[in-house]
Amino acid sequence: MRKGFTLIELLIVLALISILAGILIVVIKPQEIFARARDSQRTGDLNNVARALDTYLADMTTNPNLSLVWPASGFSCNTQTSFSASMTSNPPGWATATGSQVTSVTGTTSRALDGTGWVRVPLANSTLVNLPSLPLDPLNSVVGGVGYFYNFTCGSDLTYELDAKLERNTYAMQNDGGNNPNLYEVGTNKGLY
Repeated sequence: MRKGFTLIELLIVLALISILAGILIVVIKPQEIFARARDSQRTGDLNNVARALDTYLADMTTNPNLSLVWPASGFSCNTQTSFSASMTSNPPGWATATGSQVTSVTGTTSRALDGTGWVRVPLANSTLVNLPSLPLDPLNSVVGGVGYFYNFTCGSDLTYELDAKLERNTYAMQNDGGNNPNLYEVGTNKGLY
């Protein structure tokens, strides 16, 4: 009486498992899943930063013991400059929308909340802001000629816009209420960048 499997039977089973795994990978498209996950992280990150900015503005404008700083010392919100979480100026694939106020982009990868990060507002001055550090884009680099970075643009009237380039979710970019259909935009003035 024979017990166990022969080598040929094991090789056939392994071959079938390999073929099924290959088909499964083609059907699932893991790169698509990862791209969609990064897009979800981008929209969540920008919404968290927007809440932090709104909290900062509310705290600073309603508390007489605190002084509002908009933006941090040494920067200006009325010079048509935007602040990017990249080390490149004017990231590729980030053409500004028609009518945009921005003429140049300066970059830093600093995640600091003291006004030296890519959001040039001292969020750390408010005890109500619940953000450990500024987030960076999951890729935070140029991929295929497109820059995947976060961007902050502020207006002198205490308005702001946060932007990100999404990989797959074109619906969110085109229907976010902003003026640039190629970027995901959140903020109090989606026409700044």
